[in-house]
Amino acid sequence: MISKTLKHVVLALIVFIWVVPFVALVTTSLRSEVASKTSGFWTAFTPTELGHRFRTPAVDEEFTVLTGNIFDQINIEEEAFPVSGEIQSILFKGRVPDPENEGKTKLLRQLIFVGEPMDVRGGEFVFESNGDFTWTFDEATAPRSKALDVFINQDPVFGTEAYVEVLFENDHVPNALISSFIVTIPATIIPITIAAFAAYAFAWMSFPGRDWLFVIVVSLMVVPTQLAFLPILQGFSSMAAWGSNINAWLTDCEATRSCQLPSKSFASLWVTHTAFGLPLAIYLLRNYIVGLPKELLESARIDGANHLQIFVKLIVPLSVPALASFSIFQFLWVWNDLIVALYIGPADGDDLVFPIRLEKQLGTFKDQLHLLNASAVISMIVPVIVFLSMQRYFIRGLLAGSVKGG
Repeated sequence: MISKTLKHVVLALIVFIWVVPFVALVTTSLRSEVASKTSGFWTAFTPTELGHRFRTPAVDEEFTVLTGNIFDQINIEEEAFPVSGEIQSILFKGRVPDPENEGKTKLLRQLIFVGEPMDVRGGEFVFESNGDFTWTFDEATAPRSKALDVFINQDPVFGTEAYVEVLFENDHVPNALISSFIVTIPATIIPITIAAFAAYAFAWMSFPGRDWLFVIVVSLMVVPTQLAFLPILQGFSSMAAWGSNINAWLTDCEATRSCQLPSKSFASLWVTHTAFGLPLAIYLLRNYIVGLPKELLESARIDGANHLQIFVKLIVPLSVPALASFSIFQFLWVWNDLIVALYIGPADGDDLVFPIRLEKQLGTFKDQLHLLNASAVISMIVPVIVFLSMQRYFIRGLLAGSVKGG
């Protein structure tokens, strides 16, 4: 009983640790810049006291009494996040006669609460908790507008302004999304295609050294990614130099100074991610394919099917769960990868993948948490959609590939 309860507590703790940061990201991305800077995300669902600045109405005609609403004045500049709630106080800042020094004034900062009169441009300014105010003068006048700081017990308000700004007012994030798709889709399809052919060969084809070769392939999974960076970079640099020489020899690129080929490109990322993903892919798919009914393949051979026909018409349809499982793994790993893209990928600003762009936005947006979180949520949406659309195959394919063997 204690063991079962402990499992439930640990599971609940894991869910809590994963869910709370996600809720914080989404909540902050839907809040205004002022709210995200001045209060935590946990206050977004209840009324919270926040400070705002508004200006008294600018009126050309003279008047003695002017009425209006503070919320209307604030929302002139807050169209995306309309402010509502209950007015608490207004911060009065102005010079008043100094009782200790006759004929002189001093700067006074004082909170004026609901119903208390305050002097604004020589007139009496009185406000209510619902935002209504009355501005009264002894004589008809046309005072200049004045900025006032008001504290409001503000109702929760959410909006998509951060997403609009990130996606449509700044081209960095859309470009990064396109670059990530350009890298991720081929880097998922290429290794799983190669691995499927290799897994079938290791499972059902006999050739000298098959088992030893499989052991070597599986042992590559323990090679740290960072250890391979130096030889990979050297290899791509040598290939780029070789290609540049051929380009200069076959074309007149010297006239346009376009002979130099980049050593870091989308193609280099495809090759690198394919190399890093193949060992695990071959291992998972081979363990799944070797567990398929042997009689089914023998019947196909009796009917005259060759290896290619067996692979295309039998193995691939029956291996969809395993293929989907690895596709999820590979897609998530490539989409969220930072270190490989940082060292191997293109350095041009328009070709940066999303993780690098997100890291650079820490300097671009600085303390604009709502914009940073909106970018982070956008980067999470695609992997979540991929996982949810293929999750029915995930556990079935993963378990089948781990318990069957030959």
